[in-house]
Amino acid sequence: MRRRLLVCSLVLLGIANFASALSWSLGMLVVTRVAAAACAAAYTPNAGAVAAALAGPQTRARALAVVIGGLTLATALGVPIGHAVSAALSWRASLALVGVLSLVAATGVFFLMPSVPGGTKVTLLQRLAALRRPRVLLILPLTVLGMAACYTPYAFTSDLLDALRVPDSALTFMLFAYGAGAFIGNYLSGRGTDGVGPVPILAGTYGLMTASLGILAWFGIAQPPETSLLLAFMMACWGASSWAQSPAQQHRLIASAPEESSLVVALNSSCIYLGMSIGTAIGGQLIGHGASVPLTCGAALAALAFVYLLFTNARLRASPQG
Repeated sequence: MRRRLLVCSLVLLGIANFASALSWSLGMLVVTRVAAAACAAAYTPNAGAVAAALAGPQTRARALAVVIGGLTLATALGVPIGHAVSAALSWRASLALVGVLSLVAATGVFFLMPSVPGGTKVTLLQRLAALRRPRVLLILPLTVLGMAACYTPYAFTSDLLDALRVPDSALTFMLFAYGAGAFIGNYLSGRGTDGVGPVPILAGTYGLMTASLGILAWFGIAQPPETSLLLAFMMACWGASSWAQSPAQQHRLIASAPEESSLVVALNSSCIYLGMSIGTAIGGQLIGHGASVPLTCGAALAALAFVYLLFTNARLRASPQG
């Protein structure tokens, strides 16, 4: 059943991307992109659940980190490759390439994925029952805040880099810097969480996000000369802080409800997508006012996430487990 779900979501993701590449109107493009997003949203949390089931309780967190690491590696490579293909051929070719890779991945999952022990069916009401836990309710909004912070400018990265006077020849390099930072941030977050716990890692993450987005916003206002290397470094810091959130946040959620780990991970995935949607919507309203405005808003949301983390952590330490 789980293999079927993963394979079907990948196949449908490939079909949706092929349909996007063949779109003849804006309406069709929007519909097919929504379909592709729905397929990706079905795949990601279930991939985490399968990894956790295959690994077992002792190595569950490590398995989840591997899944997130795959997402960050895809960001590190996929975004600049997609931009390069679009620049060399067309945006349709870029979407078609995603469709091909989706079908290749579906084939790999079908033939290589080991069997997963069957689990009991879980209803929607059972999934939402985890929200009755006060600790889960306190932790989950941080996911929404943090993802909204990094995605307020992210959906418009190319426009922002253009406003920051990054030449077209350097755009792929800047996107790669973001992706490389994302991969490194996820790796260090996993190791750091195991070493010192999730709260210090998250505090450093939101501090870094606030600083990097704030400095990028300053670039948009001051337009300092010869900032290519510093700009690339800030892009890497932005990517690192964006993708360092998930391992530590999932660790906190699993610790808050260890017997419902798969449910809280699924809820966290929903909050990730909600935060992305909110951030993109905010960025869409602000992008017309210049590069610095969405970047400043993202920095402000990251600072709010930092404050929320400290406030709720104090509440959690003062309250009994439950």
